[in-house]
Amino acid sequence: MWTTLVRGLLPDDVAVVASEIGDATGELWPEEAAHVARAIPKRQREFARGRASARQALAELGVEGASLLVGSQREPVWPEGIVGSISHDDRLCVVAVARSDRYAGLGVDVEPDAPLEPAIAARVWSPAEAEQAARRSDMTPALASRLVFSAKEAFYKCQFPFTRTFLGFKQVSVTLGDGTFEVRLVGALAAFPAGTCFTGQWRRVECQKLTAVVLPRAR
Repeated sequence: MWTTLVRGLLPDDVAVVASEIGDATGELWPEEAAHVARAIPKRQREFARGRASARQALAELGVEGASLLVGSQREPVWPEGIVGSISHDDRLCVVAVARSDRYAGLGVDVEPDAPLEPAIAARVWSPAEAEQAARRSDMTPALASRLVFSAKEAFYKCQFPFTRTFLGFKQVSVTLGDGTFEVRLVGALAAFPAGTCFTGQWRRVECQKLTAVVLPRAR
């Protein structure tokens, strides 16, 4: 059910798997299990579900199962020729993967459909973003701040494989639309000048907020 609901956020040539966290620790490969051996059980379950779902998504692209380790910046290390993104909250895990000859990056994020604490929201968005969200009739500003947070998280994951650059929350600006959002660079980023815009998709699925951004290789 979850995968069907999430799939429409991304192009048809992106493989998507979404499922509740559960316990997939028995599906970890030895190298993966070693990575989280000292982690708390919650972290082990989240990590395991991400890896199990990622192998399922890779299989949809015809890529054989592989041990999915963690890079120097804590990012998933994908098989050659693949870009992907893993996100989870306490309930749901979402994985998306695609061929790197078609996409320079892709990012997904899942968040509970709940307000963001005001102190955290102040760190995430600018007064202009808050003012724009306050004019919405379909959600409160506190709920909109969570969606802006999610949109920025999805974009950061999308751009990182291409730029290898960490971004602060205030280095991009998000404008929310009806099921879409626009991410605008405040400053230059790699080959992209300040003001460059990227478009993402968002939706509510039961008690979750989901966001996704793709960066086509042609761009």
